Amino acid sequence: MINIVDFRSKISQIQDKKEKMEESHKKNQLYSKDQTAKIFPVQFAAEEIRTNIYITTDTEIKPSKEQIIHKAFKFHSEGNIKEAARYYQDFINQGYNDHRVFSNYGLILKNLGKLKEAEIILRKAIALKPDLAEAYSNLGNILNNLGNLEDAEISQRKAIALKPELANAHSNLGFILLQKGEHDLSLKYFSKSSNLLRGLGNQENNLKRFTNISKAKIKHDIEQFEYLANHSEEREKFMKLTNLYMKVASEIDWPSETKLIALSDSSKRLLKDSYNRLIHITKAPRLKSDSLNSSLNIDEITNDYFNHEFGLTYIDNFLSNSALKSLQKFLLQSTIWFDVKKSGYLGAYLKEGLANPLIIQIAEELRNKFPKIFKDFPISQIWAYKYDSRAKNKNSSLRGINIHADFAAINVNFWITPNKANLNPDSGGVIVYDVEAPKDWDFNIYNRDVQKMREELKKSKGNTKVIPYKENRAVVFNSNLFHETDSYEFKEGYENRRINITMLFGKRSVN
Repeated sequence: MINIVDFRSKISQIQDKKEKMEESHKKNQLYSKDQTAKIFPVQFAAEEIRTNIYITTDTEIKPSKEQIIHKAFKFHSEGNIKEAARYYQDFINQGYNDHRVFSNYGLILKNLGKLKEAEIILRKAIALKPDLAEAYSNLGNILNNLGNLEDAEISQRKAIALKPELANAHSNLGFILLQKGEHDLSLKYFSKSSNLLRGLGNQENNLKRFTNISKAKIKHDIEQFEYLANHSEEREKFMKLTNLYMKVASEIDWPSETKLIALSDSSKRLLKDSYNRLIHITKAPRLKSDSLNSSLNIDEITNDYFNHEFGLTYIDNFLSNSALKSLQKFLLQSTIWFDVKKSGYLGAYLKEGLANPLIIQIAEELRNKFPKIFKDFPISQIWAYKYDSRAKNKNSSLRGINIHADFAAINVNFWITPNKANLNPDSGGVIVYDVEAPKDWDFNIYNRDVQKMREELKKSKGNTKVIPYKENRAVVFNSNLFHETDSYEFKEGYENRRINITMLFGKRSVN
């Protein structure tokens, strides 16, 4: 049996604290992790669309074509998906044709899980405007979700041919190739998307990804630059960046540790060539030897997984020493921590610099060494999160990931920060609930609707498992199970920040 700690009273305290901090859920809003979504009428990224909408006051009994379309764009940009869909459908029902409407409505249908309908609508958008690269890319994502990898690849390549600078088409193709097992080729496209999105050649300095910042984020960057000044050959460069960021941080009136704010124009000018950009990448090459610990007892771990009602186990001494050290170095030194979360932790993703030969090798070996667990599930996603050690301080707004389930079949979550950084060896890991997300819930419910998930847990009689943090420990479980970050108490200091890597395999079964 696996040695999992069951701290029921502790869980209750953690849940009560978290529930007080959670934001109210907006029922009419629908958001997706699909970063390729782009809504019209203007040629800006979705993150900028709010400030580029034209609004027409509807004073007529029967709105005109332009009034309908502008209303639809307005509702879509505000996240009011129900009303946007109603206006898009009304526009189509009246026999109007506009590639922007079909493209936007196709994305809504995709996010609602109506994939075949979304495919039809997006093909109509392409018929109306055959050079619409974004529509080809979004169609490729739909075809991928429908399991048609070959046509999905063709669609993404068409998008790239039409618009070589379309970063998300490159990353989408990278994920398709990852699923097809063409790992080396996938790295080529992830590298291209990373450079397009975060490289120094990207001149879109006013995008939110280059201007939104928090006190927790700038503190991390200062610590990382100080670390790089002492661990790279560019000491002078990183000392200058350290001093510059300290100066900017001292001039900002921070509302809290975690609240995201926009950089002022003067701060943007100072940081535009460095903030949230790929200015340093440490290599993490594929190892000639195994990346997983060669002493793992495959049969025992596999049996342990299936002895759990839904599928759950953990593996100590998960990676080989060489793999662990290389991955630690990569994640400490590489400036890839771009995603600034409202809870204060930071995210790194394949499409923005996380992709490297070693991390793909680890995922590949997992599938090969544990065929009964991973079956024929392909690698579908990998990300890393880094946490602020000040979360342990009283009244801190910093915290870990809230309760959720993932859109996958199998979840692998492993930790790489040394044990000496952990001040409480009985905590700091992950909480897994023996409760699956209902099959009829869509992604936005089981991944974001905290209130509904808590209600589901309360009416369930499932057990609660707390798996404590340990360096080089991997937790493998059915990705449909609700889970969240346990409370954590780590020493302060850059090298002591808690880091976890998540790997997803396959897709969530709804049968």
